[in-house]
Order: sequence, then C-alpha cells, then structure tokens
Amino acid sequence: MMRNRLLLVATATLMLTGCPGDSDSGSGSVTNDAGPDAGAPTTPGGGNDDTGAPALREGEGQIEVLSNRADLVSAGNALVAVESPDLDDARYRLNGEDVTSRFQPDPANAQRTRALLEGLQRGRNELRVRLGNNTFLSRTLVNHPAGGPVFSGPQIEPWNCTNDKAVDAQCNQPPEYSFRYVPASALERLLSGLDPQDPGTDSVYKPYDPENPPPDHKIATTTTDEGKEVPFIVRVETGVLNRDRYRIATLYQPGEDWSALDPQPQWNGKLLIHHGGNVGVSYSPGTPPEGDISGLTDGNEVLLGDSTFVALSRGFATLSTAQADLGHNANLVTAAESLVMAKEHLIEQYGPIRYTIGTGCSGGAIAQQHVANAYPGIYQGLIVQCSYPDVWTTATQFAEYNLLNRYFGNRIPDSPEGFLDVFESIVTSGVSAPQWPFFYGHLPLNPVVSDLAFFPAAYPDQDSCPGIEDQSRVYDPETNPGGLRCGLIDHMRTQFGPRAPENWSETEQMLGRGFTGLPLDNQGVQYGLQALRKGLITRKQFLEVNRGIGGFNIDVDPQPERTEADPQALENAYRTGAINTADNLGNVPIIDLRGPDPGIAHDAYHSWQMRARIEKAQGDADNHVIWFGAFPLAGDTVFTAEALMTMDQWLANIESEATDRPMSEKITTHRPDFARDRCLSLSGLSADWGPILTQSGALVYPDPVIPGVDSEDLPQVPGELGQVLDLATNQVCGLDLEALGIPSVVTDLLSPITDPVVEAQQTAVQTRFGTPRTVAGDDIRTLTNKCQLKPVDPEDYPDWLTGKEAFLDEVREIFPNGVCDFDKPPKHETETLTWLQYGDAQSPTFGGKPLPRQTAGATGWASKAFNVSLNPKQP
Repeated sequence: MMRNRLLLVATATLMLTGCPGDSDSGSGSVTNDAGPDAGAPTTPGGGNDDTGAPALREGEGQIEVLSNRADLVSAGNALVAVESPDLDDARYRLNGEDVTSRFQPDPANAQRTRALLEGLQRGRNELRVRLGNNTFLSRTLVNHPAGGPVFSGPQIEPWNCTNDKAVDAQCNQPPEYSFRYVPASALERLLSGLDPQDPGTDSVYKPYDPENPPPDHKIATTTTDEGKEVPFIVRVETGVLNRDRYRIATLYQPGEDWSALDPQPQWNGKLLIHHGGNVGVSYSPGTPPEGDISGLTDGNEVLLGDSTFVALSRGFATLSTAQADLGHNANLVTAAESLVMAKEHLIEQYGPIRYTIGTGCSGGAIAQQHVANAYPGIYQGLIVQCSYPDVWTTATQFAEYNLLNRYFGNRIPDSPEGFLDVFESIVTSGVSAPQWPFFYGHLPLNPVVSDLAFFPAAYPDQDSCPGIEDQSRVYDPETNPGGLRCGLIDHMRTQFGPRAPENWSETEQMLGRGFTGLPLDNQGVQYGLQALRKGLITRKQFLEVNRGIGGFNIDVDPQPERTEADPQALENAYRTGAINTADNLGNVPIIDLRGPDPGIAHDAYHSWQMRARIEKAQGDADNHVIWFGAFPLAGDTVFTAEALMTMDQWLANIESEATDRPMSEKITTHRPDFARDRCLSLSGLSADWGPILTQSGALVYPDPVIPGVDSEDLPQVPGELGQVLDLATNQVCGLDLEALGIPSVVTDLLSPITDPVVEAQQTAVQTRFGTPRTVAGDDIRTLTNKCQLKPVDPEDYPDWLTGKEAFLDEVREIFPNGVCDFDKPPKHETETLTWLQYGDAQSPTFGGKPLPRQTAGATGWASKAFNVSLNPKQP
C-alpha cells in the first residue's frame, strides 16, 4: 500500500513539473510556455508538499529572481535569492530535486540566501522552499532556449551558423576567454608599433598569456572608482546567445575565482553597453562591436578617446552583442532581446548590477533610444553620439532625399551608361543646383551620401544579401518573386505585420500572401513649400517638382504615384516604438554628444529633434543634455570619457536615494552640475574628476601619456569657472540671452536682431539643417510619417504669386485628396507600448502585445532606487 502511494505521488510530481528537456535547443517564446501568471509566486494549494506530508502554509518572505524576469529566463540558468526570517534548516527543491547545497548565505543579509540554479528544464520550473517553521515559499521560473526566442516571436530565417564551434542549429557554443593587458608605460602605449603613415592604429592593449605572463613591472596598474588598485589585465569573454555573438570584458585577476556570489573585488557592479553604427540586415552571426564611437576607437583609444577603456579602468564591466548592432541587425526587438539575454548571463556569471549605461554613435544611438523607450529598464542612463532618434522617421528623410536626388539628377550613376540619364535629369529638372537645398532642407552632399551609405539596405532585392551564401535565393520581382526579401522592412515583419489583401501588388496576388507592410508615406506632402513662401523658388519649380517627384512601391522602386503607407504597419510602427515618440524616455537620463556634420548624413539637427520629442511627450527635457563640440560628429575626443564620468555621477546620486519617489523627479533632483548643455566648451578643465584638455583624446585622462605630466600635479580649476566658460561659449551656438540673466522684456525687444543671428549660428556652427519634411511644413520633431489631409487653403501660399487662382487650381490637380495639415497629429499615430512580445512561429502576434505583469521584476538588474520592474506600463 505504501509503495502504491509513493508511485501516485511521483506520478503527480511528474505531471506538475513536466518532462525534462534540453534547455539549449528548440524554439518557442514566452507565450508558448507561460500563462498570464507565469513567474508569479505560487499560492499554496490543498495538495501535498514535496515529501508527501500534508500541505504546508505559505511562509513569510519571498523568492527573488535576480538575473531576469521569472518568465523570461534563458539558457537553463537563473540567479535567485530567498529572503525570510525562517531560513534556519530550510530545504530547497527545484522541480522536486533537492538543491539545498547550492544556496549560500548572503554576507550582507543574515535573512537571505542566494544560488545560481543550473540545468533548468525547458518551460516551467518550480522552486520550492520549505522553511524552518514548516511553512513554504514557491516561485515558477519559465526557461527559454539559449538560442531564443524569448519574446521576439518568429526568428529571422534562414540563419547560417558561421561560427566553427557551433554545436547545433542555433549556433550555440561554449564561451571562450582571452586576456590582454595595458603596458606600464603610457608613452609606450602611444608609440610602440606606431606607423607614421597610419598613426594611432596600435591598440593600448597587448595580448596576455596567463601561462607565460609579462613581468609585473611591465603591466600598468589602475585604481577603480572604489579605490581598488589592481594590475590592468582584462579578460574578454565571447560566446553565443540568441543565435549570435556577445562580448563581455572586465578587469580580471588570473588565477583567482569569480562567481556571481563572490565577484572579484575590482568590479564595481556597474555595466557599460557599447554599440556599433549604421543600419542593415544579416542572416548569420556577426561580430560584437569593440570600442566607442561605433568601434572607430578600437585601436585608437589614446588619440580618439574611448569610454570602454575608461570604464574598464574604473572597474566597470563592458558588454556588447551583435544583435544590438543595428548595422548587422535592423530588427529592434531582437536587439532588445539580445541585451536581455546577455545581461541575464552576465548577472548569473559575474553578479548583480548596480546600474547600466549605454553608449554608441549613429545606429548605436538609435538602438539605445529605441530600447530605452520600448523596453525600459535595460539601461539606467544613455550616452548617444551622432544620433538619430529612430530608423523609421529617418527612413522618411532618406527616402525623400532619394526621390529628390532622382528628380534633380543629383546622384552617382550606377554604370557608365547611366551618366547620360543623370545629365538629362540635371538639365531637365528645372531646378538649378544652388536651389536644391531649398527642397532638401540641407546641402546636396548629405542626400548623396545617404543614398550611397544607407539607402541600399532598404532594397528587398539587394545585390548582396549579408549572410546568405546562395544569392540566387534572394527575391527578384521577375526571376524569383517567391525568394527571400532581404531589406530593412521585411526584417521587421513581426513588428509591422503583413499587408492587407486589398493592397497587394500583382506579385503578392500571384503568391497568395502579403509582403511586410510599408510604414512610409508622402501623400499630400508639398515639397519646397517654405522655400516658395520665402521666394527662394518659383511657382513653376514648386509645381513641377511636386507633380513629378512620385514615390515608391512595395519593392522600394520608384513609381509615378506618391508612396502610400499600409495603415496597420504605420500604426504598429508607432505602437512598437519603431517610430520613437519618446513616450517612455522620461525615466532615463540622456547625454547627447554632437559635432558638426562634414557631409556624411549625420545632421546636428537630430539632437534637437529628439529633445523636441521628449519635451512634447513629458512637458520638459530635464533628463536630456546636449554637448556640442568642434570635432566632427562626436563633438570632442574627450566627450565620451567626460560623459561617462558625468552619467556615472548622475546615476550614483540617484542610487543614493532610497525612496519611492517617481524616477523622473529623482533624475531632476540628482542631476549633477556638470550635466548641463555645453557648446564648444572648455569646462572640462574644471571637472570634479580632474582637468581634461579639449580634443586631447586619452592623452591626459585617465592616465597621462605626456612625459613628465602627473595628473595629481595638475591644478584643480574651480567649478564656477567652468560654468562661466559654458555660459560664454554657448552663445556661439545659440545666443541664449536669457541664460545671461537678461530680462525677457529686453530679450523680446532684441529678438528681431538676435533671432536671425541665432538661426545663422545654428546653421553655420552646429550644422542644424532641416529635412524635406521641415521644408514642407512639418515641425522639428518630424514624427509625421503620414499626415492628415486638408483642402488646399489660399492662405498657405504667398499673395505675391501672379495668377494665384490658376496656381491654386494646379495645386488641387496635383493633390486631389488634399495637402498635409501638419497642425494635426500624424495619421495612425498611437502610444508606444512597452515590453511587447510577439507570439511564436506557429502563431505570430503582429504588432505585439504586452507581457503579463509581474509582482516582482529582475532585482539584480539595478539598485532598488531605479525602480526597475521590466513590466509593461499600465494603460
């Protein structure tokens, strides 16, 4: 009889916990394995406990999952903590197996134990703790495969594993480790291996062999921000998660242990995530970015400055993932997912994080600002360089550059035969080259650069699809209509959704399926309207350009008709954050580093564009700082280091406040004095962390390279002088007279004189140009990918036009459905939702739906003061 009872208990246990599975293989997402309450603490029921005894009462305390949300854990591991006053003689069971020996007391809290749980089965896992007073705690963890997905839905296919050590079709492989060190002589770092014809390419790091290390006196030492002096030796971990590579670097002492429960003391618990630039697609694993400013500083750290080098020297860990490199992967949701999985892995192997700072230029800025807006909590602070706010309003800008380029003939021919077409366009366009900027809103060089550098990634039939070995598989509307559509739009299929049948092209009708919806539109856009009002172009030029500019079809090929967005795709672009409305950026400090654009399509305008979006979304921009400098794109070679120090101070100030005040209030209260707008600034001489010379790279900080210079001997300049310097130099860029304390009655009186000067300064100094949309009447936010229409209004056009009624008739003929009304909100605009998940391969959720809310988030992601929940916001 007793044996039969035991068999019944064992059978019931198996039914409840599920069959063991391979945690590193298979497919699926959070929706396959988790119901609405997945990951929430389990309520005691009326059944038996894991020993067959009568049901126990719920105990006092909680089980925390430190490394991720309980329903988003992956790769078979989770770092957990159990807190209760009744932990004496407690017993811990995972899916019925006794794991008590894995739990260790927390030295900082006598009522807390912690453990790294390994070997989680695929799907639901039950952690149950029987407390010493015969009560219990329970929590469900939902484990996803190391190869993903977790919440991103159907994965990009095909996927070609190019890593030689891959053990399965998800490209999984064991982590690999390498070491490097910084030589003791700073001068040697600069000069060793220097090639006069290619200066600055020698890395500050040298390979380090733990089996044959250099003498100790040959290795530099560094002192972390917590006062730990250690040899400057860095361990680099590389591996694969979510089918692609990640990279983690830390100061590391070879021969000493490091675990999440006992990290080496030089780690300060802080994390810097760095990103690559550009925007593109790929169908195979990539290389995680190294260095700052989109990787350009890797090997140029001394001359160009590098926040990753500075971060490591101060005790940070650094992290990058290939999937969060937009030049490799334009799918913004898998970018966020890769960071979630990589942060979880870092916490499980290295320990809980105090806070995370992002950094990156161009596409690296897009990645940060998108992820922070759509998946808040991954970062606690952002340092964006040469930034754009998002991909898909920028895509509107570049698409309209392309249309205007074609109309004007302002492009580089595809072949020698194409010169004739280009010449013909220039001659017949009716608009002279000096007038092109009146339509572009910009000098003609940037539109050409955008066509060459960025626009090719939009084509579904591009000549070389990255990661595809057999290019004959790629879509061609004539020869292979059912092939792989290799472009930015189709890389976002789960987010945008397929086109409705009523909008299908002939190719789609033949295939019986819709391509990914298009979130771009130029219906009703009056190109050159503001220039017409100012008399910079003629009525004939205005009419002919708007009559002939045309648009794009679903294959991103030019067509005579204007581009028309797919309504659902456009709504989903706002909903998913692909169009960044900044709805959810109020809880993260941002330092925007900007320099003049020498003609490579990174207008300074974009920094103020994002500020305007933040101000509109939250009523102020107290969390947004702009530093403008003379160095192209990035502002100054010292800005990345200074911004890291400033952001670190900002977040440390916030961390010190243990209250439940709204995060936006904490950001404003604890904003350091140095976190102020700067323009052509010299105030780095007065920084709290010591004087930094402008445009000096890393020659002075963190360790002077100049012979005979000791940072401790450099005089400390009063901080007040820095404020005066900023106030004075800021006038060069904006003539902000009110900042000088001049009463508004005086500034209002002077505005007819100062306003034109301000506009000239912003153009000449900052290169704050416009776009085709701002020239057409949109405001600086340029959030209107599709405008609401209005009838042609005579008041919108200048009275000096001769034959105005005939002119208006022609405008109505060009725009029979009306023209853009930029005073109204964008068409199909909707609020950006957070923490969306996208179903699975069998049942994708186009446009996403919010993850289920949880009572507790990932408490190891950031200190308590940051209120990180990883929950979708309440509607």
